Amino acid sequence: MTTTDYARFLTACVCADPDLEEGLADDELYGVYISWCILECERPEPSKAFWTAMRDFGIRDHRRASRGFVRPGLRMTGPAAVDYILARRPVLV
Repeated sequence: MTTTDYARFLTACVCADPDLEEGLADDELYGVYISWCILECERPEPSKAFWTAMRDFGIRDHRRASRGFVRPGLRMTGPAAVDYILARRPVLV
């Protein structure tokens, strides 16, 4: 995947929310990325390449005792976020 594709993903699926203390956990950010790839007919990159790209874009993680690594101040948005949430909780459908 190119840098441009990761930029498209971030623009479409992630937004800043400075008031949000918890932010996105590892599984949430990578999960919404997988959903975005499916919706965009893109081939998802392995997690190692994804996390390297996120670091290159300045997406930093912080360790939280209750949730592992999180990205404070970030939340998911857009159609891929809806797809990811519904895939995780099929009882909502």
